[in-house]
Amino acid sequence: MRILVLGATGLIGRHLLAALHKAGHHAIGASRSAPAASAADRTGGGPAWRELDFGALTSVEAWLPHLAGVDAVVNCVGILRERRPGDYERLHHLAPSALFDACARAGIRHVIHLSALGSAVDAPTAYWRSKAAGDNALARHAALNTALSATVVRPSLVYGADGASSKLFLALATLPAAALPAAHSSRVQPIHIGDLCDALIALLASASAPAAAAATTPAAPVRLRELAAVGPRAMSMAAYLACLREGMASRAAALVVDMPLPLARLAARAAALHPASALTPDSLTMLAASAHGCNTADAAPVRALLAGRPLRDPAAFAAPAQKPAAVLSWAMPLATVVMAALWLWTAYVSWFAWPHADSIGWLAACGIPLAWGEPALAAASLLDASIGCALLLRPRRWLWALQLALVGGYTLAMTFCLPEVWLHPFGPLSKNLPILALLLAMWRLDERK
Repeated sequence: MRILVLGATGLIGRHLLAALHKAGHHAIGASRSAPAASAADRTGGGPAWRELDFGALTSVEAWLPHLAGVDAVVNCVGILRERRPGDYERLHHLAPSALFDACARAGIRHVIHLSALGSAVDAPTAYWRSKAAGDNALARHAALNTALSATVVRPSLVYGADGASSKLFLALATLPAAALPAAHSSRVQPIHIGDLCDALIALLASASAPAAAAATTPAAPVRLRELAAVGPRAMSMAAYLACLREGMASRAAALVVDMPLPLARLAARAAALHPASALTPDSLTMLAASAHGCNTADAAPVRALLAGRPLRDPAAFAAPAQKPAAVLSWAMPLATVVMAALWLWTAYVSWFAWPHADSIGWLAACGIPLAWGEPALAAASLLDASIGCALLLRPRRWLWALQLALVGGYTLAMTFCLPEVWLHPFGPLSKNLPILALLLAMWRLDERK
């Protein structure tokens, strides 16, 4: 079967594309730009690729050339937040509606549309309402075209080790304490990406079997099926983090508390200023709404698609080998901020807070002429401040090597010229040893240029 997977660079799309190819289907990926590996995949017999600007394909005529020779379409396109006003409408409603019409004209019999649990025309967020508009567009086309086998799949929280949200949850699970909005009142039903892909492939293989899908709603046409793609059990976000800790075999206890709603709203507004942040006022609203069961469902239909194979439990999602990367995902930014603060504070103290006479005396003991003492102190303070600012504003891998050389140089110079400092009760030099170890580790771990 020739299957076109739209949104094939997203978590669901890329995993489904690989699973389809492995299952022997002629899989075709489509997204705004092809991933770097796609050329090698094409020459090696991997999935083919088409570069499509989904948001610009809002007419039937624009879609038809891209559907030639295709037997089935799986639409995995979706965004959690708009980059431009109207993105929800274009990507979740207008483009899918044109796609479904084009599929009917092209004679494509199988269409799977990835939506979201909680989508409804009267939902409290624009994301959910736009998803519902796309769902309704497919329902209308399915009602008019009896040859079209259409399925709306509404996943709950999807776990994939390479997914951005999953990496975030893994990182949170390794923290000793975390405060989350609705941590204990929220209800999610996480499904593993492998189980979701198996269910989607089973839907494609048996698109006409009503038993393979969830029960059709009374108001929906017979040719439209709806599947809530959920995992084996519902749980709170706090319980989900506990499952991930269990999977990583973490023995360290952790505390997860509910973030007060006013503070959560303030945090959401602040986080929304970052264009890549998944925490926004709308996502906070959806998380709070999940307490009413909009993000949970009966797992039996998905289990039936897997031919009775048990769904993977969230406690088995993660593995012990993932723990180091999860810890480093927050430990490296923390170390960067701490080191930046150390350099900035050192620059301030050296020039403004500590007597210049003492500093110049130490420089003289290290071989710096007295006449050069003030300029040398100014240069050292400026260098310290520059490193601190660079770490915060433009962190680069070579900055760790520079810090390692500077701290090592300071330590050696003081050791030979002022060895008595090693005997200071506050340990100003001995504390350089763990700092040197940290700098060395950060230098080797940092993958930036």
